[in-house]
Amino acid sequence: MRIARVRSDRLPRRVLLLGWDAADWQMIDPLVSQGLMPTLASLLARGARGNLATTQPMLSPILWNTIATGRRAEHHGILGFTEPSPDGSGIRPSASTSRRTKAIWNILTQSGLRSHVVGWYASHPAEPIAGTMVSNQLEFAPAQDRPGAPFASGVVHPASRAEEIAQCRVHASELGLDALVPFVPNAAALASRPANRLGVLSQMLAQTASVHAMATRLLEGDDWDFAAVYLDGIDRFGHQFMEFHPPRMAEVSEEDFAAYEHCMTGIYRFHDMMLETLLRIAGEDAAVLLISDHGYHHGERRPDPREGKAGPVDWHRPYGVFAGVGPGIRAGGRAFGASILDVVPTVLTLLGLPAARDMPGRVLAEVLDGAAEPPRIDSWEAVEGECGRHPEDLRIDPAESRAAIAQLVELGYIAPPSAESEANARDTAAANRFNLACSIADAGSPARAAAILDELDPSLREEPNARLLRASCAMAMGELDLARSILVALAARGHDPIRVGMMLAGVETSAGDAEAALARLEALAVAHPRTPGLHRRIGEVAVLLSRHELAEQALRQAIVVDPQDDAALGRLAEVRLLRGDPEEAVDLALRAASLEFRDPRVHLVLGRARLACGDAAGAVEALETCLRLAPRAAAARSLLGQARHAAGGEPPAVVPARIEGRARRGRRPDPRG
Repeated sequence: MRIARVRSDRLPRRVLLLGWDAADWQMIDPLVSQGLMPTLASLLARGARGNLATTQPMLSPILWNTIATGRRAEHHGILGFTEPSPDGSGIRPSASTSRRTKAIWNILTQSGLRSHVVGWYASHPAEPIAGTMVSNQLEFAPAQDRPGAPFASGVVHPASRAEEIAQCRVHASELGLDALVPFVPNAAALASRPANRLGVLSQMLAQTASVHAMATRLLEGDDWDFAAVYLDGIDRFGHQFMEFHPPRMAEVSEEDFAAYEHCMTGIYRFHDMMLETLLRIAGEDAAVLLISDHGYHHGERRPDPREGKAGPVDWHRPYGVFAGVGPGIRAGGRAFGASILDVVPTVLTLLGLPAARDMPGRVLAEVLDGAAEPPRIDSWEAVEGECGRHPEDLRIDPAESRAAIAQLVELGYIAPPSAESEANARDTAAANRFNLACSIADAGSPARAAAILDELDPSLREEPNARLLRASCAMAMGELDLARSILVALAARGHDPIRVGMMLAGVETSAGDAEAALARLEALAVAHPRTPGLHRRIGEVAVLLSRHELAEQALRQAIVVDPQDDAALGRLAEVRLLRGDPEEAVDLALRAASLEFRDPRVHLVLGRARLACGDAAGAVEALETCLRLAPRAAAARSLLGQARHAAGGEPPAVVPARIEGRARRGRRPDPRG
């Protein structure tokens, strides 16, 4: 059975989805304003943009499969960088054969459309889709690490194109020092310096150039309806060189800073140049979407390497980028509260196909122009027919995964495997179960997450991060005594005093002792004034105590520390409304909603503030949004009646039941659970 496509001359002929791992507007915007990313500047002038909120945990294989499927980790099944090998021989990189749901290219194959996919995370072995796929294991294997070496089996589908695509690979040895000058201007002098980073720079640059060359070969070579190209260069460069990016961190020597301070700017500019080529090849009849799975800390928020605690994920920010241009994309459009869960529903709409009800994301209608959302189907999983997925019994030779495992160890994402294969498999399975618990908790199901944590092996269950997550789940379920006991034990061990202290303050607040919570938080703020979220918590507790001046001071400080703290913006909107300034409350609430659209509390504040400003129609819109997100919000239901009446509509007594019924009938699944 094939689902019918919507046909419209306002829809693009094809869609190109570009993934720039870890791309961040806080890095991009200054470069654009300085004229250093002219291609992206032109795209933004003609198209739409917005933040793209990530999900937890912020691990690339999980996130990019969430992007590709429109489903969370619990459903798509990719739970980490590695997974136990099916034959029991140890572990392997997470594989496409472990994904339990259809990706966008499977849906399109089933719909008679042709796709090209290059380098997407956890796409090995390449799937037999309609079109061409080059898996993420496209780098040179150690045994054949030389220019011109062939691919390992399973990297390219169809296999008949493997030799052609292999010719596009760039080997690090083919890059001379002149190729490194845009990143390291003094590369020639640095080459003779011991322990320089030019070798790793060359390898990462060659990898990025290889993906780009393969993508251009495929996009130029034949016709296609959809293409997905994944570039991880920004993320890789970040883990190697962000500590050297200006301003100089105290622990970075002047010599190292002078050597590598241009690397991050260089990799962004290189991506901008590649974007120019891909836009030209895609053509004016294509819609191009540029996304990232998360952002990347760069200024004062960077972890201090001297502390020895920060892992790769600690560098990640929860907001990535979204930009789009072409037919079906609204020029000047802004995505509000967009999430990585929204990518597949939006791509499907641009291609005239329906999203599914089991996809929790929404279509980003605010950035679309003439692309109406088709009625959703129940699930693409229930649609029968060839979709280009692997047979269930497919297995991978574990030897093929060794190079990829070694690379993940080198990047610091995983620890070196032990000699005992059973222990490797057991530890990996347990770590992935923990990741699953994180994802389920992030989706708003703390009880289910707690059940998974309680079933973990004691050695992992007692790890500090697992205990912190368990305490968070206990707090969400109202089990305050359990949460307190876990946190007190962690505090006695000296683990992460800032986070533990903030969570203990949360327990005290929930237990009705806001004064104790405020005292604890203020003491933390004296010692750690730049801690993200800490001043927001002070503001929230101060509101409970009706200390509105203190609340405002704290919340404004929170926004100084993190201008994209959506919760701080939303709470400050509440305070400004309480203090008699509905105009600023509207502005703050809109800023908060643009970052996190799915918070009903923000829309309630926005509705109240707009009504206070005399904008009854705007209040109706905000309050109806609140009720769509939270149908039982009695305050919004009551206020909506007043707003509708003020706007010249139905009297208050008629509105509540009708709106509540509409919200319950039409409510889409909330990505938070």
